[in-house]
Amino acid sequence: MGGLARHWKLIAAILMLALAGYLLTRSSSPFPPIPDRFDYVCVSTGELFYLSNEEAAMIPARHPQTGVATLIPCIRNDDGSVAVEEGFRALLEGELSKYNHVVDMETLIVKKDGA
Repeated sequence: MGGLARHWKLIAAILMLALAGYLLTRSSSPFPPIPDRFDYVCVSTGELFYLSNEEAAMIPARHPQTGVATLIPCIRNDDGSVAVEEGFRALLEGELSKYNHVVDMETLIVKKDGA
């Protein structure tokens, strides 16, 4: 009887490992997929762009028409405003300061219509 019980325990352990492996390797995830495109704003004109990771491999990214690196990631707020995230403040104060005509440096909100 002892040998039979040991076989059943071994079979149960193998089945549990197989189930755990299946659950860990299946393609569905409880987390949403990471997008491959993000919103960017031109700090000179206020134009919005929806760029892929390849199109914006470097930040600041190059403006498609001018070729000047003036595009940085932005977020769209619930109230309809567009803002630059706090993490890009140093970039705005440094490298992009000569181009920035639309981002309010206190709030980091993009002025509408470049006003």
